[in-house]
Amino acid sequence: MITWKNKPLIPDHNRNADDEMVELGLEIYQIIELLENGTEVSKRKKGVVEKWCHRGENIYIVAVEDYEDYWLIRHVGKIRATKDKLRIMRGEI
Repeated sequence: MITWKNKPLIPDHNRNADDEMVELGLEIYQIIELLENGTEVSKRKKGVVEKWCHRGENIYIVAVEDYEDYWLIRHVGKIRATKDKLRIMRGEI
């Protein structure tokens, strides 16, 4: 079982997080890397972690929700890295 912060990491099939991962060509190990190296841009509700990670011309976004026994991958996405988005990541806006 793949773990992050000592809990299993499971894609949310109801929200198609597993399909999003396949569409972007990301594997679970890359999701863990994004979570560890990403920047938390804004606060979400308690128990939800959203990280942005800049890679080349894109910013990858991963959102996970903390359940007692596991982490649920809620969303995996990719947006184009514009100057404004990079400034948001640096906390300038």
